Amino acid sequence: KIANLPPDAKGMPLTDDSEGEGGEDTMGSRGSYTAAVLGVAAALQGVDMIVGGQCVNVFCAIRPPGHHAGRELRAMQAISNGFCLLNAAASAALYATAPQGEGGLGLKRVCIIDFDVHHGNGTQDILCSTHDSRFLYVSLHAGGAHINGYDDEGDAQDGHTGPGKGEGIFPGRCGDTSPHEGVLNIPLGQKVTAAAVGNALVTKVTPAVEAFCPELIILSAGFDAHKHDPLGMGGLSAEDFGSVTEVACQMAFKTCSGRVISVLEGGYGVPCCRPQKDLFLPDNLKNPVGAPVMVTAPVRLLDLGSDLPDSMEDPVTEHLRQKLERCHQEGF
Repeated sequence: KIANLPPDAKGMPLTDDSEGEGGEDTMGSRGSYTAAVLGVAAALQGVDMIVGGQCVNVFCAIRPPGHHAGRELRAMQAISNGFCLLNAAASAALYATAPQGEGGLGLKRVCIIDFDVHHGNGTQDILCSTHDSRFLYVSLHAGGAHINGYDDEGDAQDGHTGPGKGEGIFPGRCGDTSPHEGVLNIPLGQKVTAAAVGNALVTKVTPAVEAFCPELIILSAGFDAHKHDPLGMGGLSAEDFGSVTEVACQMAFKTCSGRVISVLEGGYGVPCCRPQKDLFLPDNLKNPVGAPVMVTAPVRLLDLGSDLPDSMEDPVTEHLRQKLERCHQEGF
């Protein structure tokens, strides 16, 4: 589908419809596949740099996100692919644990901690559809059986969403339970709060990760639980996200010499900047003192409030503004 798109296409659905009830939220353009491949490549290179001793931590600022992308489309019977094409976090874990003779790095244990507001059904599908002693997948997300419903036929235990597609919180019931010891799913209710995340990190996540003793921690870092994210499913601040990452790094210092790679997942408020009068004009077009004021086209902004203090600059160039607006048009 991507290869057949004309160069000026603003985006089209990349996943097939799921029984007429979903799928069209995963949009793309001719550059989408290349962007997804580069995202995976960035994650693999990050793992290489950490295990090779070039650095201790890596953050991969990639798009599109990936944790809903599984072995096949609509992993674990989700209604769509959730804006995801290729799963960079899962690919990094597979690369890190593959034998050196097969081109991997030969690690024995890798932990993935996913704090996107949605459950990473694709990551669980790829790494933990059955118990694999190399992986521990941990997810803190909105949801729960009291929201997504109970299944008398046991589909939730099988990792399936069961009947009632489109109801509850995406991707469904697959994140409400933990099917085996290699998965720790922690649904946090209708809205993710700092108190719930903090309690889960202290009482559940830290003991499980330290017992597993990974040689590398991968963060599926979704920021759609931010209090100003347009999805409205979270109440976290920038400071809260910093605390989550700090706790993960503390776990890493205890278990794997501080090795942490963070891979960007969800988060849909772009750009997150403060408007300024001539911010989006090229330097040669900015108004000199005394010249008539030029009015620029409006740009979508996410109001971060106190999360963007006056002392912090967040410049957006004209070139970046055009790219961000194109992303909005294409559905990312």
